[in-house]
Amino acid sequence: VVRGFGRGSRELGIPTANLCREDIGEEFFDGLETGIYYGWAGIEGTTKVYKAAVSIGYNPTYENKTKTCEPHLIADPSEECRNKSSCGETQMEDFYGATLRLSIISKIRPELPFESVEKLITAIKNDIKVTEDKLSGDDEV
Repeated sequence: VVRGFGRGSRELGIPTANLCREDIGEEFFDGLETGIYYGWAGIEGTTKVYKAAVSIGYNPTYENKTKTCEPHLIADPSEECRNKSSCGETQMEDFYGATLRLSIISKIRPELPFESVEKLITAIKNDIKVTEDKLSGDDEV
């Protein structure tokens, strides 16, 4: 996990674990289709497995030139790090330098540019809800 632009926590209020493209494998990473995905993530050295809403792409709202992989880990609703908002986004302690194991299950939607940061936040919160619904065990994956 590496430092990103800092927008997830500061500007959006929805932190992500930015993954190092070299650790993923640049050729493999470059071949990944951009979009928003859901899956599972685990931080090496811990036994917890988290649901994850994952952005792979260029963050078109911010016009990034570099492709990134940014999972938002979703803690169990009973954990204190879950916010009491409409989607219950997770606010975890920093774990820069840790190894994250990520399994992507399926795509939620394409990567899109948004007219405003507020519309981006609304979309991300919806992606978190979709991730929770898809990985709740009630639907087929």
